[in-house]
Amino acid sequence: MGPPRRPFRFVSLLPYLGLILLLLWLWSMVPKGPFLPEPGTIESATPVVVVDAGHGGHDNGAMRGGLVEKALTLDTALRLERLLKQRGFTVVMTRRDDRFIELYERSRVANQYARALFVSVHFNDSATESGEGVETFFASEKVAGGASRKVEPPPADKGAAFAQAVQRSLVSRLGALDRGTKERSFAVVRHTRCPAVLVEGGFMNNPAELRLLKEPAYRERLAAAIAEGVTNYHRQRAMEAAKGAVAKSK
Repeated sequence: MGPPRRPFRFVSLLPYLGLILLLLWLWSMVPKGPFLPEPGTIESATPVVVVDAGHGGHDNGAMRGGLVEKALTLDTALRLERLLKQRGFTVVMTRRDDRFIELYERSRVANQYARALFVSVHFNDSATESGEGVETFFASEKVAGGASRKVEPPPADKGAAFAQAVQRSLVSRLGALDRGTKERSFAVVRHTRCPAVLVEGGFMNNPAELRLLKEPAYRERLAAAIAEGVTNYHRQRAMEAAKGAVAKSK
């Protein structure tokens, strides 16, 4: 027979239980979403640019010729992030992988920042016609929150100037058909308080444009065009602010 077994004491587990609870508390304090950097930590003359890759997870978006819109938007958005950072902007992504994010949650990311610009990347598809060209959407009315129907005052430019700056760059850099800027109450731009645009970078059901979208080099050009539009808009706002400050000082 071996030595007698020591009686089990529950009290001996208490230090381990405390350690487990401490680790669980620390884990709960780690941000689970894509909301970095934290609001209020950014000290920069440039606004925070929130880049939103449309669709994701179970929401595939359009699917044509072996391409899936959610993958195209993410690829383009990641390219856009890199190019904007090279231009000196702080960039926050709504998603970095193949995950589904609610529309209002995408807007909430941008609404955390006092000075922000919001760009949502998408690609067109039409069941009735082949479609052609690029277009940029904005919302002239802003609605507070996801559940509230309270209409907020729009940004000073009502989104139109931001959309025009991006659209001009798209047409110039890509040589694409100009479908213009349009007002639409898409949730991601309507519920985003800052100037916000939704870019449609081409028609996936147009065979010629689909061939272009399959090329990484073309998606790089598309991202570069959006980055240029963001930069031009920011410079335009800075110049207007400077003129306003001079006028007030007189």
